[in-house]
Amino acid sequence: MNEIILLIVFLAVGFIAGIFVGMLGIGGGVLFVPLLYILLPFTNIDQSNLTYIVLGTSVFAGSLASLSAGSRQLFLKNVNVKKAALLALGSVISSAITPMFVVTVEPIYLKIILVIIISLIAAKMLFENKNEDVEVKKHHLNNYYLFIFGLIIGALAAFSGIGGGVLYVPILIYLYSTELKRAVGTSSVVVALTMISSTIAYASQQPVGEIVSGQYGYIYLNAGLPLGVGSAFGALFGIKLVTNSSAKTIKKIFAALLFLVVLKIILDI
Repeated sequence: MNEIILLIVFLAVGFIAGIFVGMLGIGGGVLFVPLLYILLPFTNIDQSNLTYIVLGTSVFAGSLASLSAGSRQLFLKNVNVKKAALLALGSVISSAITPMFVVTVEPIYLKIILVIIISLIAAKMLFENKNEDVEVKKHHLNNYYLFIFGLIIGALAAFSGIGGGVLYVPILIYLYSTELKRAVGTSSVVVALTMISSTIAYASQQPVGEIVSGQYGYIYLNAGLPLGVGSAFGALFGIKLVTNSSAKTIKKIFAALLFLVVLKIILDI
């Protein structure tokens, strides 16, 4: 595929994914990962490292998107700083360590794990009917459990190439009585720190096989940079759209899209 066409596709899809990043407090990896599985085979990367490069490039692009969203949410005062700090402390530690183990796992197993994770995320979005901003559960665990949640989700995020926002948001809503807008804002900051940590870890790995121009460790900048830049702008636009009704509708559309990309990954296994 022509490099210019690929660049335009990465920018466009990055912008679209960024809208969801801004609206839902996620990292964008649930879109980046399947997209990269489809498009990276058209580049000159070592295809034997495809799965690892997909994950590394996804967290790099997601770090730019979530950094944009998180900075804006901080400016809008939509972030619970204490909760964000505790979640991030755990997630940064585990997301920095996990990539060292990911690259030793057979790609087929990573694909199966990705299919399961994305399917669960899609099912949650598709069948969630409650207005989360109004019907906040009256629970509030001790804040220090957030560190443990961060450790677990950070490892999962680094292992799957996603940011973990799809898990941070419901935890903040259902276990810490956080309203939707503030949960999304807090998640955005944690996701940014998680994905930056994972990015550094993936970039510092030494791949087995050929390293092409624009590749640093398991991150392919020729794809990750346009994805990230596009999503950074999309995230700012998404924040403007984040209302209860629109978020609910977009979650349904997003869930349907995720099921389609899951089908694509399954067909490629």
